[in-house]
Amino acid sequence: MIKTVKKIKSEDELRHNLDYWKSKSDSERISAVQDLRDQYISLFNKQDEYNESRKRLRRVCKAVKQK
Repeated sequence: MIKTVKKIKSEDELRHNLDYWKSKSDSERISAVQDLRDQYISLFNKQDEYNESRKRLRRVCKAVKQK
């Protein structure tokens, strides 16, 4: 195995990251955000706070099916 390092300017990295996420579909981007949220919740032991905020959200927002 050969280890390689590629040096790039920070502006190039930002542009590359933006191009990468622009190439993804909306559902892929939302899924990535949810994965990051799940990692944060488990890493910092925030499950109780997350559950409490979801209860408040359900109380405020109610989805209604229209005919």
